[in-house]
Amino acid sequence: MDESVGTKFPEGEPSGQWTVEQLVNWSLHQYQQHTVHTAEQHVESLRLQCDNDCDNANSLLEMARDAMAAETTGPTTGKDDKHIDADAENVDPQTAGNATNAANATNADSVKSPTKTNNDAANKSKIEILVTSGPHASAKFLLRPKSDTPCYVGRSKGKKFVKNGISLGKDAEISTTHGKFLVEAGLGNLGPTFYFVDVGSTNGTFLEGEQLEPEKLVRLTEGMELRLGSSNLKIMLS
Repeated sequence: MDESVGTKFPEGEPSGQWTVEQLVNWSLHQYQQHTVHTAEQHVESLRLQCDNDCDNANSLLEMARDAMAAETTGPTTGKDDKHIDADAENVDPQTAGNATNAANATNADSVKSPTKTNNDAANKSKIEILVTSGPHASAKFLLRPKSDTPCYVGRSKGKKFVKNGISLGKDAEISTTHGKFLVEAGLGNLGPTFYFVDVGSTNGTFLEGEQLEPEKLVRLTEGMELRLGSSNLKIMLS
């Protein structure tokens, strides 16, 4: 029997033995179930739309941060340049010639500098992630972060998570945008260095039982395991 609409009615489909009141209440009960199901579908649709909007907002925020960082580290001009030009006018011609030759030699050395090569190597390097526990256990992800483009991990199903990131939509304890993986070019003959950053997730990220500080770089090492929500992520570098 069902009492959700206030009056009992027999189980199963209506028959000729039902009263009018029972038929009316059975119909109301069917309508109530349909309404609840439709409302749940609308809620899920709005949640997915909100997730996508959050992804777009985070992408714009990252672009703004990168632009501000580029402006901060850009070349400076002004008084100092004028001061250098003024001093240059007082330099002896022979001294100036020697300085020019030295500058040319320095420029030649710069052409052989490993900086560009290191950046290329960093951009071609990759991280392999194996999920060892949680609803996505045994899943593998291959990340290729670049010096100016991190790889994101979270519950979102947005493009940047699915295409070159980690989307763990079944783990309800992970934030929509939980963290990101970064790469930094090595100096000299050193290889690239990989990092993970928790971007301020709700439930945090844990390493060996200790919660990571939000927005702080954590250097990745071979075999390291990070815990995000109910998922363990094993790091394999290459």
